Amino acid sequence: MVADSECPICAKHRGAGPLVAPLIWRDEHVVVSHLGLRSADSVFLGYLFVESRRHVPSLDRLRDDEAAAVGRAAAHAAAALRAEVDAEHVFSAVIGRGVAHFHQHVFARYRGTPDSYAWTAGDDWPGAPRGGLAEVEALCARLRPHLDR
Repeated sequence: MVADSECPICAKHRGAGPLVAPLIWRDEHVVVSHLGLRSADSVFLGYLFVESRRHVPSLDRLRDDEAAAVGRAAAHAAAALRAEVDAEHVFSAVIGRGVAHFHQHVFARYRGTPDSYAWTAGDDWPGAPRGGLAEVEALCARLRPHLDR
């Protein structure tokens, strides 16, 4: 397992590293952020991450209080997306093994996304809303009140 000091998600929570992204909300157990721009000048709008603050590799390693906090944050993030973007559906998944730090994907599927795009590939659709840092930060500002409850 990667040590906390080497984990890119732990670094992100400290405001450093390649995964740094606009923060939406955090508490003592969870951090919710939008997909960062990294090297791209625009990203799919409405792709969020719910991450444990504690360095833990997987869902089954969360403590009960952390799991409850993750569940609430993911539900509120999904409701926020539903309220603030033209989402036909909001998906959530704990997928991937690229980073051994618990992270849950919560992402919108916009109305009009052709059925030929799988549930995990709505962001590949050329008609999907994209934006630069200003648009991502504006969306995060609209989402934030939904999680501040």
